[in-house]
Amino acid sequence: MTKIKITDVFFDLDHTLWDFDRNSHLAFERVFVKHKIALNVVDFVGVYEPVNFEYWKKYREERVTKQELRRGRLIDSFSSLNMQFSLEDIDAMAVTYIDELPVDNHLFDGTIEILEYLSRK
Repeated sequence: MTKIKITDVFFDLDHTLWDFDRNSHLAFERVFVKHKIALNVVDFVGVYEPVNFEYWKKYREERVTKQELRRGRLIDSFSSLNMQFSLEDIDAMAVTYIDELPVDNHLFDGTIEILEYLSRK
């Protein structure tokens, strides 16, 4: 039997190394402050996450555009919480979210250790 030497390992960043849920939650906290939205972020995220998941599925299946994804996931989430915003406000919140998302870099426990271990190999 021949051994195969692995030279490279690729990771998907979100939900693997990078704690997307935690970083996203913190980004939404800043979005709500900046746009003066009086809403509990935990309540919002509870509605937003499954809506966002469905929009990404539609996007992968080419049933919505990137703009429809960015708008629709917010419109539908706020609508579920009986809140409505103008399209201009939705677009501004979507931009703020994208800008804020990479600000926090919380990783899952053990991420640094596993990367250090693999880098030596």
